[in-house]
Amino acid sequence: MKIVFCGKGGVGKTTVSKIYAEKLSKSKKTLIISIDQDHSLSVIFNKNIGNSITEIKENLYAIEVDAKSIAKNYINEVKENISEFLSKKAFEEFQNYSKFILDSTIAINTAIIYGIYKIPKNFEVFIIDTPPSYQFISFLKTLFNLRKNLEVILKIYENWKNISENWASRKLRSYKKLKEKEMISFEVEEFFRSSNYYIVLNPNKLIIELSLNLKSFLESLNLNFSGFILN
Repeated sequence: MKIVFCGKGGVGKTTVSKIYAEKLSKSKKTLIISIDQDHSLSVIFNKNIGNSITEIKENLYAIEVDAKSIAKNYINEVKENISEFLSKKAFEEFQNYSKFILDSTIAINTAIIYGIYKIPKNFEVFIIDTPPSYQFISFLKTLFNLRKNLEVILKIYENWKNISENWASRKLRSYKKLKEKEMISFEVEEFFRSSNYYIVLNPNKLIIELSLNLKSFLESLNLNFSGFILN
């Protein structure tokens, strides 16, 4: 069972996530995942959680996915993979550029995807506490575009001809890395496609309007919108 609580910032998504997680953990092994980078699970549970699975009590666990840390490690990995392809000057330019992209929306969203992939799936219930709706929409767009983009890049790799033996060897290593990333994006995409989505809101005209827009967006992706929760 996977439940995603989403909605505008400040409507009480974390509180609702906590209530449901505590209730479901009475009979099922439950993990609550925060992908909101302004994490508040540690505050609401009064326990230091962070970027590793932490036991809250029997059958209830939590993790706050630290996208910036994951993004930094990922960029360092990319540097290692491309260093052999680039000239010294080009590599230095990439290093300077990487400092700017580290905090970019696309880097954060991609890091969240890899963070979720690494989470063990040996829980009966997953509850996802999401960032404000506009950030969550951005995350879902990144997630569902990632595999498509990787498929295009892989097709280009597969169509390359007349390359040197040395380049072919390097190409093969890069190809394997890309195939691995494609598999990761597929697994996380399936994770979110098999989730049930609840929009948390309160009786404010603007929030109701934003919630209806979010509902339409979820349905446009053929995701399982399950209802509204008035908090």
